[in-house]
Amino acid sequence: MKAICIPIIKKLTAMIFGSILFLSSCGEVYDLNAFEWEPETPLNDSVFNREITVLNFQPFEGVENIQQPSDRSPLDAEQPSTLFSLERFSRIHDAYTVSERWDLSIGGFGDITANSGSARGIGYGSNAVGGLVVLDTFYSKIMDVPAGIILEVPGYGGLDAQGTMSTRIGTTVYTYGGNFIRPDKVINRDSPDPVLAEEARMYSHMLYALSEELLRTFPNAKNIHGGPLRPRAMIVRTARGNYAKVEMLSYYHDILDPELMRRGLENFLVGSVSFRYMVIKAEELRFGFVERRPPLTIDMTRGTKIISDSLSN
Repeated sequence: MKAICIPIIKKLTAMIFGSILFLSSCGEVYDLNAFEWEPETPLNDSVFNREITVLNFQPFEGVENIQQPSDRSPLDAEQPSTLFSLERFSRIHDAYTVSERWDLSIGGFGDITANSGSARGIGYGSNAVGGLVVLDTFYSKIMDVPAGIILEVPGYGGLDAQGTMSTRIGTTVYTYGGNFIRPDKVINRDSPDPVLAEEARMYSHMLYALSEELLRTFPNAKNIHGGPLRPRAMIVRTARGNYAKVEMLSYYHDILDPELMRRGLENFLVGSVSFRYMVIKAEELRFGFVERRPPLTIDMTRGTKIISDSLSN
């Protein structure tokens, strides 16, 4: 009888003790998966008025790249995270989807949406007021939030019509089985020489961010329709109502130079996403004349942060 009762008593005691801890904890709530909900902390002003470059954000790699204090419970490694906070320059666990803690959801083939609690989609039901619009211009040319601009809710920043037969404006082009930006690289895709055919394969089915660097590197590049390639940048309203300008840079791990981009095991298609942005407070509305802090570069896979010596021009 004792052998039966003692485990039961221990189990009940553990349940009661756990309930007491739950009720008495100061803002710390634990769910059945041992996820620790962290209290919201005040936003640090250091994020504003500086250019931030994020390298190697990996939307499909789970949550192992989330920086968390050593005394925190580990997050669920099987829970993928595609959410990113521009204001905290960090990825956000999917458990916070219905909250104001993230600003952009970044997915495959350049799909990007903002955090809006009022629109059906990711984040619906929160108090987030995010939105975005893709502009037909260079990132560096965006000096302010244009008067009367209409942001889409939750918005779309995916594939651009320059790489498809649609009319949708986006931040990225996909080359399908060829490469209309670098046609010289795929001329040997049907070559009987396996070396030449393999090299051509590495330059087909490419995903290019329509960045300033791409246009500078290939000024004569054509889109899929044969017209001149156009740059793209985004204006984003964050979940809390501030503004950011955002430019996608690369979908290849550790590669920002468009001339070096190609498919391969070391930089698999959409395995890593790199982008840059600047956040300003809602009341400022200007990007071009308020850069007061040195640029910051964050490598998500290495956990490194580098602050430049001086302000960028």
